[in-house]
Amino acid sequence: MSDRARRLPTSARPARRLRAGTALAAAALGLSVMGAGPAEAASVATWDKVAYCESTNNWSINTGNGYYGGLQILKSTWDAFGGRTYASYPHQATKQQQILIAEKILAGQGAGAWGSCGASAGLAYDHADPYPTSTTPTAPVSKAGDFYHAIRQANGSWTSFKPLDGYGGAAFFNGSQEAISATPDGSVQVLGTGTDGNLYHTARYSDGSWSGWAPLDGFGGAARFSARAEAIAGMDNGDAQVMAIGNDGRIYHNARFKNGSWQGWTPVGDWQAQRIAAAALPNGDLQVLIVGNDGNLYHNLRTVEGVWQGWNAVQGGGAATTFQAGAIAIAGLGNGDSQLLAVGNDGLTYHNIRRADGSWQGWGAVEGVVTSPKSLAITGMPNGDSQILATTQDNSTYHNIRFASGHWQGWGNTGFGSQKVGLAGMGDGSAQMLVTRN
Repeated sequence: MSDRARRLPTSARPARRLRAGTALAAAALGLSVMGAGPAEAASVATWDKVAYCESTNNWSINTGNGYYGGLQILKSTWDAFGGRTYASYPHQATKQQQILIAEKILAGQGAGAWGSCGASAGLAYDHADPYPTSTTPTAPVSKAGDFYHAIRQANGSWTSFKPLDGYGGAAFFNGSQEAISATPDGSVQVLGTGTDGNLYHTARYSDGSWSGWAPLDGFGGAARFSARAEAIAGMDNGDAQVMAIGNDGRIYHNARFKNGSWQGWTPVGDWQAQRIAAAALPNGDLQVLIVGNDGNLYHNLRTVEGVWQGWNAVQGGGAATTFQAGAIAIAGLGNGDSQLLAVGNDGLTYHNIRRADGSWQGWGAVEGVVTSPKSLAITGMPNGDSQILATTQDNSTYHNIRFASGHWQGWGNTGFGSQKVGLAGMGDGSAQMLVTRN
C-alpha cells in the first residue's frame, strides 16, 4: 500500500479495504461496487505498479495486517474468487497465480478495489490480458518442503510416496519440521511446522483417510504455538505425547488424548535445546532426547505419573563424558528398551541402546554408505526389529533395518529425495514413512 495508507489507522485506510471484504455478494453477481464500470483485465506491467504501491512488489509478504501478497488481498476475498485453487493464502501463491485471482476481483469489483493504488497505476484503463496463453488456471505444483507419505508393507514392498493435502484447502502441506507416531488403533499422528512457523496436527486413520490439518493452540493464551522442532510419541493407552522446542528455545510438553482433546502446553523446566526426539515405552513412560545449546546429547524420562526424572548427559564413546550430536532419533521397543540414533561430530551415524533397567549398551557406528545424514528416524517393530530412515547430504532417502538379533540389513536407497524424515512402526508389521521432499 502507499506510504500515506501505511500511516493511517485501520479505520482511515482507503475504502478498498472495506469493499474487498464486504462486497462479495455483489461480486458474485458480476457487479461492481464502484460508480465507474469494472475493468476486465490489466497487463502484468500495470499489476506490478499496483503491487509496488501496495507492497513494494513483495509478492510473499504477510505482515499480519489481514491482507496478503503483492496485491494485499483479503483472505476471504481470495477464497471467494477461487484463490484456494492455488494456495491457502495469497502470499503462498506465485505472482502469476495472485494476478490471475486479482483479474477475477477486478472483473467483479472494479479498479476501486485497490483504491488509490489502483487509480495511480491506471488499473481502470488497461484492458490487456496479462497472460494471453493462460486460459486455464495453472494446476498446483509440488515444491521442496511439501509433506509426502508412503508405507513399507510387512512383506517388504513399498507403496508410492503421495503428497499430503494442505491446510485450509491448499493442495500441499509445506513445512520445515515434522514428526509421526503410531497409536494402537492403527492410526498415525502427524505434526508439522508450517511455513508460518506454527505447529499443526493431522491424523491418518486405519482406513487410509486423513483428519485434516489443525493448528495447535499456543502457550499462555497465545493463539498459535510456534515451533522450531517437535516430536510425538503414541502411547499404549491411545494418547499421544508431544514435545516441542518453542520459538523461545525452551522445551514444552503437551498431550493429545485418545478422544482428540488436548492437555495444553507445559514448559519442561528452563532448559533450552536445538533438537528433540521422543519415544513411548510399554509401561507408559516417555523418553526424550535433546541436543542442548552446548551441542551435547541429553536424556530425560517422564514417568507414567507425569514426573520428570531430569536431564542427564549421554556418555560419549570411549572415555568421552558427553556425546556431541547432530541429527538424533529414539524409538521404544516392546521389551522396554529404547534404541537411539545420533550423528556424531565426525559425521558418522551411531547407534545405542538404553536397556529397560536404565543401563546403556554404548555407542557403535552404523556401517554403510550413509555419512553425515541431515535427518534421522527410527521406529520399533512388533517383532523386535527396528527400522531406520536417513536423509543424506545430497537429499537422498535411505532405509535400513536393525534386526532383533542385532544384525543390520544395510542401507537401501528409497529413490525419493527428502529434507526431513519420520517413521512409525505399525502393529501389523508395516511402517509408515513421512518425508518433506527436496
